[in-house]
Amino acid sequence: MKFLLAAGMLAALPLAASAQQPAGIPHPTTETPASCAPSMGLNFVCGLDEPEDLIQIGSSKWVVASGMGDHGGIFLLDSEAKTAKRFFTGAAKPDTKMYPDCAKAPDSFNSHGIALRPARVAGTYTLYSVTHVPFESIQVFAVDARGAAPAISWTGCVKLPADFKSNAVTALSDGTILDDVQMHGTHTDFISGNITGGVREWSPKDKSLHLLPGTELAGNNGIEISPDEKEFYIAVSGTQTVAIYSLADTTKPARQIRTPWFNLDNIHWSGDRLIAAGMMFDEPACGGTRKQIQDAHGNLNCHRGWVAAQLDPAKMTWKILAYGEPNPAFGGIATALVIGKTLWLSSFQMDRAAWRALPGPQR
Repeated sequence: MKFLLAAGMLAALPLAASAQQPAGIPHPTTETPASCAPSMGLNFVCGLDEPEDLIQIGSSKWVVASGMGDHGGIFLLDSEAKTAKRFFTGAAKPDTKMYPDCAKAPDSFNSHGIALRPARVAGTYTLYSVTHVPFESIQVFAVDARGAAPAISWTGCVKLPADFKSNAVTALSDGTILDDVQMHGTHTDFISGNITGGVREWSPKDKSLHLLPGTELAGNNGIEISPDEKEFYIAVSGTQTVAIYSLADTTKPARQIRTPWFNLDNIHWSGDRLIAAGMMFDEPACGGTRKQIQDAHGNLNCHRGWVAAQLDPAKMTWKILAYGEPNPAFGGIATALVIGKTLWLSSFQMDRAAWRALPGPQR
């Protein structure tokens, strides 16, 4: 069965382009195919701007989407109506005691990786966003989902060094932030397996960033915290591994597992599933692996096939949830989440998010 979807084009704020590619590889401008019609089994919600990351608000129908593009920001998807709108539009309730780095919300900004953590009052949350424009930072928002539709207001920010290129963020219930820095300074070529990143911890007590020793990896990408907040998981792009660390001792990973089929991007809890997603490691339609394409000075933004897989962090086993071939209407797959019987996919280069029925027997 095919569903024709439409989502109104969203109000735009001018932003400078943001790069999150290895040195010398330009970040793609937002791809805007002429049609929002289904393609190769995927349906679309259009009118977004490089929605690199997706997070469901609790168990509701609402999904927060980031926006990495020139007209990015924070967006809200209705997973039932299959529509989207701009979520953050400027409301602010600054907490300068908690976040002294910023007195007011930026007039415009982009949004890369995001994290949503429950707040003390049931139905309320804290949203964290990696932001590159107008400066490198973690922007923090309060989300209130107790009404008919969720509301959002800006709370503050944590400024990051200008040479940081963070990719993802997570946080603990006490407000401690874990910033997953993918590249910094001249350390940018993670595709070749070089160490480029590391996790920086920001404490609400001393308001400062500290490197967690042992978390320097080849292209730190997605990051997620365990439900008991004793461990965190890092998706490592350069080595195609998930590295699991104990917060009590980060000097080396407690466990690691490789993904031989796809380039890891984001990793998130989706209900009780820990899901990672990314594009095919060796894609014939694009000329091979990303390393082969980089060495040949080819197009790293070529649309590759994709995989969404569930990780059991205790047994250290993978279960493939879905996969797809290269799709001319959708590339740059980064995040997968499951809502009911539907699989949602994000993109760091398109004007849309995708959805399809979750294949196979349902739990």
